[in-house]
Amino acid sequence: MALTITFFVIVAAIVFIGIKRNVNFGLLGIIAALCIAMLVKGESATAAVTANFPLTLFFNLFITTLFYGFANASGAMKGVAQRIVYQFRNHTALLPFVGFATTIVVSAMGPGAMSTPIIVSALVFSLALQAGYHPILASLAVWSGTMIGDAMPWMTTWQTRIGTYQALLGDAYLPQIEHSVFLLMIWFALVYTAIFVIAYFFFGAHKIKRGSIQVEKPEPFTAKQKISIWVIFAVILLLVVPQFVELIVPNPVTAWMKANLSMQLLAGIGAAILAILQVANFNEVLKHQVPWGVILTVCGMMFLMKYADAMNVVTTFATPLQSASLPLWLLPAALLAINGVLTYFCDGRAVSPMLQPLYPVFVALGCPVENVFLSQMFGGTGPSLSPFSTGGAMALNGCPDELRDKTIRVQMVMPWVILVITFVLSAIGAFSWFTV
Repeated sequence: MALTITFFVIVAAIVFIGIKRNVNFGLLGIIAALCIAMLVKGESATAAVTANFPLTLFFNLFITTLFYGFANASGAMKGVAQRIVYQFRNHTALLPFVGFATTIVVSAMGPGAMSTPIIVSALVFSLALQAGYHPILASLAVWSGTMIGDAMPWMTTWQTRIGTYQALLGDAYLPQIEHSVFLLMIWFALVYTAIFVIAYFFFGAHKIKRGSIQVEKPEPFTAKQKISIWVIFAVILLLVVPQFVELIVPNPVTAWMKANLSMQLLAGIGAAILAILQVANFNEVLKHQVPWGVILTVCGMMFLMKYADAMNVVTTFATPLQSASLPLWLLPAALLAINGVLTYFCDGRAVSPMLQPLYPVFVALGCPVENVFLSQMFGGTGPSLSPFSTGGAMALNGCPDELRDKTIRVQMVMPWVILVITFVLSAIGAFSWFTV
């Protein structure tokens, strides 16, 4: 018990110091992991890094963000967003959905949660300002659209989520983990689209009079931007098409492609092509488009979590839960609630590592992997609309000063509504209706 308490004190201290002193959580996590390895397990620092640092996860994050960074740096992503908005400039009542759909498209083309709000936020808020609908719909469009697009199978986070849970639960659960990530894409689209539609009518956007707004015609794509877009589409097609063909008409060609053309390989080749063609300055992309801080946070905290067993975290939680007669349906729902409350006040990436030692415990007790995974994901995303959390703060990135107070007031309340909705879905077992 003492070691477990010490472990969570360490994690809490990392979060506290990181927030108060603006120090990357991952750096502190690496230091803590090395100290535990040497003082508790008796390992050398070199042996600890060699055995437990998540190099695969680091590579996946780096290579995919490098690839999409070229398209972002070339202005291709911003150009796509501008064209979608321009086509619907005369349909004012549809503009909230245009902002929502635009964010999904841009996010799904590669930037994901890391860069999409920076690209689309100002554009989406300008629509709300000119058309006169409630600005919460702009913030909600950026926040929810980013997550839906980021959940697509060709995105960095798809492989990251699989890798994270595989490291926690083991290779034996890989089929359930992959299925859970697939279900997450479906549930994100259903739940967050439904929430956006409800908000659209609740805030009266359907009553906006039809008219036009001032949107400048986008400049034609440059040659470098066209190259960026074509390479991205080629990578997505090579990744997705073989998988769908194999489901319908299995054959040796697409079977080989599915087995060998991984996102890591395609992203690496794509990045090399874009670098050789000088779509953007390589050094600038490496410096400004690759989110080194996020990569360090994710990998550093995962490194620390590798030593949860050494601190008896799993045993400490498993023993009382196994001896108590708690209903299994309550466990994932409780995980969602705890994760959600904490995420409301800080970055979900800092909260999830604190709760990850519970995942193998819940699965071992009989909770479906799908319900545990989706409960954790909704707990770490739904309340992130809060202006105190990273997701909500980034969604406000392009909000004009005259709309900011009005938007923030609603963003302080909506996360709790979303948390209640997703808690009910978890409690009734909705997330595990389709298990493997």
